[in-house]
Amino acid sequence: MKSIKKYKEVFILGIAGSGMSSIAKYLNQRGAIVRGYDQRSSYVTNLLENDGVMTTQDMGHEKYNEDVLYVISSAIKIEETFLKNYESKENVMTRPTFLHLLSKEVEIIGITGSHGKTSTTALIAHIFHYNNINVSYIYGGVSSFGNIGGHFGDENLPLVLETDEAFNTFENIEIENLLVTNIDNDHLDYFGSFTNLIKAFSQVINKVKQTVVINLDDPNLKKIKNDNLMTYGEHQEADIKIIEPNVIYYKKNNHTVNSVLLGKHYLSNIAGAIALCTLYELSITEIIEAISKFSGVKRRLEYIGNYKDVKFYDDYGHHPTEMKATISALKNNTPGKLFVIFQPHRFTRTRDNFEQLQESLGDADFAVVTDVYSAGEEPIPGISSKNFKGKNIKYIKSLRSVPIYIKDNIASGDNVLTLGAGDVTLLGPQILKYLND
Repeated sequence: MKSIKKYKEVFILGIAGSGMSSIAKYLNQRGAIVRGYDQRSSYVTNLLENDGVMTTQDMGHEKYNEDVLYVISSAIKIEETFLKNYESKENVMTRPTFLHLLSKEVEIIGITGSHGKTSTTALIAHIFHYNNINVSYIYGGVSSFGNIGGHFGDENLPLVLETDEAFNTFENIEIENLLVTNIDNDHLDYFGSFTNLIKAFSQVINKVKQTVVINLDDPNLKKIKNDNLMTYGEHQEADIKIIEPNVIYYKKNNHTVNSVLLGKHYLSNIAGAIALCTLYELSITEIIEAISKFSGVKRRLEYIGNYKDVKFYDDYGHHPTEMKATISALKNNTPGKLFVIFQPHRFTRTRDNFEQLQESLGDADFAVVTDVYSAGEEPIPGISSKNFKGKNIKYIKSLRSVPIYIKDNIASGDNVLTLGAGDVTLLGPQILKYLND
């Protein structure tokens, strides 16, 4: 197998996906000619084009070339592409294989966990860069400034990498230091059981070369045994201890942390980032100052606009734990009623987490549930958004009908949150436009 560095040209299938666009930008900045395919042009493909990455919505003219590195998203079926007869070639690989090979070439700082990976990875990368440490980074999101989460920095410094558990992506990545935010029952359609998911996390943790930073408040992580653990959380024995909403205790001193990020879950992510960054000879003062300048990641409780003192937010959350944390953050930090517009993501996830999803929506003042975003899955008989019940829950089949409902029900001081991993993210700006027309 050639080193990834040897390939001067890369073609990425599914290039607009959150995990692939960041790889495209990283490789482009590293000097490769990067092209890619996705089904349709989008905000992300426009960002890539602006960065010098060529994208196409048609693969009909593409032909296999042994001198090109092909990286394929899990959302793409290789048998439906021009690479269907070349799957076994060494230059044709999935994203997990690419990241495994990349980890053989650069030192990896890994960030994993069921929730909070993207925001925490972005925060850690920001802390380094704010302190003039030009690390590379790859994470599956877009910053609040509209930058895709990929960057090639000083090749002698580590790569800060979001190492996700989906499809066991993190299984073979070689990691120097690892931060684990939490473990929750997600991706069970792949792992088969929660026990298997725990086992996958444990295997990754046990292969880390140096230090593993864990959230001591997470009941599943508390059971982890490792000789090189560093801990954070509200737990009395945590190395980085959260003692108040904006105060952490570290090395016998209290430190005030100022951040624009809302919610208890963000404070936990911040504490984890602090813990990991102390491993790299950054002072607590340098770390905390950087945190105060971090404005977050798009689609992570992102403020998107205002209409007559009604504030609109958007969040990627689609698992019950994420949803509950996001809804709680808005309810506890803003006045007025909270309207949640939720688009369930995948039929399997809706089936496996239905009761918990319904319970999470119950925390909002009003919740609209639209049809399931399939993400390429076939419908499952009996699994439908119509099944969501509750005195505050209303089913509206089409996203197009939601703006009318919102207009008829909101009042000054209220908050509207679009929630989900699908195209519900487009709805907030559409509602604002409808209200202003």
